[in-house]
Amino acid sequence: MDSIKQLLVKKPFVRIKAESPTQSVLSAPSTDLSPRAVNDGRNLFDIYTQDDFLREYYPTGHKIYNRHYYPDRVRKDPETGKVYIEYVIRCAFSFQQVIALKHTITLCGNDIQFSISTDNPSETDNANFYEFQRGWETHDMEIAWYEAARSAKITGDTAFVGYMHKGAFRWKVLSYLNGDTLFPHYDNVTGELDLFVRRYNDEDEEGNVMVHWAEVWDDTYIYRFKENYSGVAGTINKIKNKFGLDGYSLVSKEPHNFPFIPVAYFRASGPCWQFSQDTIDQYELSFSYMSQNNLAFAFPIMYMKGDEIEISGEPMTDSVKVITMDANSEAGFLNPPDGSEFFKMQLTKLYDMILEQSSIPKIPEPKSGDLPGVAVKLLFSQSIERAMEDAQLYKPFLNGIVKIFKHGYGVECEKISAFTKMNVSFYIEPYVHMNNSELVNNLATAVQNGFLSKETASEKIRMYSTAQEYDRIIREFKQEQQQDILANMQQPIKETA
Repeated sequence: MDSIKQLLVKKPFVRIKAESPTQSVLSAPSTDLSPRAVNDGRNLFDIYTQDDFLREYYPTGHKIYNRHYYPDRVRKDPETGKVYIEYVIRCAFSFQQVIALKHTITLCGNDIQFSISTDNPSETDNANFYEFQRGWETHDMEIAWYEAARSAKITGDTAFVGYMHKGAFRWKVLSYLNGDTLFPHYDNVTGELDLFVRRYNDEDEEGNVMVHWAEVWDDTYIYRFKENYSGVAGTINKIKNKFGLDGYSLVSKEPHNFPFIPVAYFRASGPCWQFSQDTIDQYELSFSYMSQNNLAFAFPIMYMKGDEIEISGEPMTDSVKVITMDANSEAGFLNPPDGSEFFKMQLTKLYDMILEQSSIPKIPEPKSGDLPGVAVKLLFSQSIERAMEDAQLYKPFLNGIVKIFKHGYGVECEKISAFTKMNVSFYIEPYVHMNNSELVNNLATAVQNGFLSKETASEKIRMYSTAQEYDRIIREFKQEQQQDILANMQQPIKETA
């Protein structure tokens, strides 16, 4: 195995920057016409880390609190020469959390839709398929799917890991939200996952890093490496790192009992709000300017002219009760400048653009009565379209999750061969607000007209049915037939008596 330090690398997250050496007026024309000279990656992108994504996600880490981006005001007393700092008002909003929530709910609000893709499935095939669905529900795989999608929406990547514990299948979602840094390595020919590394830290109660851990998965084993970061061992590791040595020591090597790497990894281009981040920064800056302006001009300013003026009360801290002046004096209030309309227009436009760029619909006030399904889909068309795109992007990731679950749960149920041979197809159905009564009526009409089976209809109404709903319908029908037969057999006996 390669050095751990060599495995702790991955492609950085980047954003295209506006500056371009080829477009600069001051730069001399280049004689090198190679593509590298025209489009150098170092000149095209700015590198962003997952720490930057977390700063954007939590309002306390927003750029508006950076005093270099939005500096406080410095005042100098002309008489004494003393310098005073006026702390400006800073306003941050959790747009990123709202966007991440909307995207995740629209993508994961409905359960994964499974169906058996075998032609003319037998009763054994149906029984195995129902067992698969039951295991999917009892092992909280929908929660795993939600946690993984939420992690990718916020931090840009995620990983699903399956493992066996005392003969039972278990899973874990790895995320930078939980302190996991993920390093996937792919085969250059096939493009499949060839090696996977997870790095995390042990910290004390004060947040100091005590130990670096690295877990490595290959197609047979899981390796655990440890790097001490404190004490004598930590000093030795620092000396090793200084001289180019690894610094990690192997703690354990265990088989993971899967015939493949039991890891499914997904990476996005960045957090789900990346295309509206600049607009969010502008909105917070504009709102902070407006708040500062209101602080300065929201209250009326009193002016006084003349010599013989007496004021009763504290004009700086309390309201003025009585003003006494001669005939040549004057007192009044200045009208503050009104910039509310300009601020309102700017903030409204920025707010609308944040929603538009993030594929978040701006829902109008609801009217009385239920809306038809088409009207609801039109209202939420932006979210639905984004979720439909995400459904295609996340499909390979879900393929890995289903593959890991089929093998792990097959070992648990001792049906590994049956689950491996079972052809299961699935798709992501974006969540749309709908009237359940309308859905039930449409399915009932389709069943009555004969172009939809009762089995398919029972699968579509997941809020009311279970995986074995159609078997329950058949069992109830058979019980009714048995009761009718018994009643017909008992009828001649009663007549004879």
